Amino acid sequence: MNSMDFVKKNRVFAVIRAENPENALRLAEACIEGGLKLIEITFSFPGAEEVIEKLSKINDILTGAGTVLNVDMARSAANSGARFIISPHTDREIISYAKSNGLLVVSGALTSNEILKAWNLGADLVKIFPVQSVGGVSYIKAIKEPLPFIEVMATGGVTMENFTDFLQAGATAVGLSSSLIGGNGLVGSKAISQRARRVIQILSELG
Repeated sequence: MNSMDFVKKNRVFAVIRAENPENALRLAEACIEGGLKLIEITFSFPGAEEVIEKLSKINDILTGAGTVLNVDMARSAANSGARFIISPHTDREIISYAKSNGLLVVSGALTSNEILKAWNLGADLVKIFPVQSVGGVSYIKAIKEPLPFIEVMATGGVTMENFTDFLQAGATAVGLSSSLIGGNGLVGSKAISQRARRVIQILSELG
């Protein structure tokens, strides 16, 4: 199964933001324990590469890097074993690098013009961020109406309570962060695993 098919099957990215590698690894492992298979380690703390390298060795898990701002960061992520690159913006060089190295690439965009540009540059998924700030589910519906062929990922305000609404509105995937792992990183691993199991259960009921 290629990376895009894997994303379409699993649909929910666990977005891991932490202050250090140890806590990031704990949060990621708790999500994996609960059954989530798409793990985004954000490049928002020193040592993110170490976490990606460790997680990349786990079978049947797709681990990648988030908050990738330039091609040097993309290269560092790839060298650590990342299978996908997620950026908050659209960058031609990042997309080109990812595609030439067999990585799935997700580019951030907001307006219809930006979304179409990202798609035409070769993004596998276009990340609509911050989606809740511009209308949430209704915005995804509005974008998908004229652009049904574009695969979109919704992040920023997506929660455990509303993520299925985004999927039903046409999003290929969603990113769950604070509602899954807590905003301060202090939620216990057991609680995070339970939340992850709940996400898997909701997905299975969605069909």
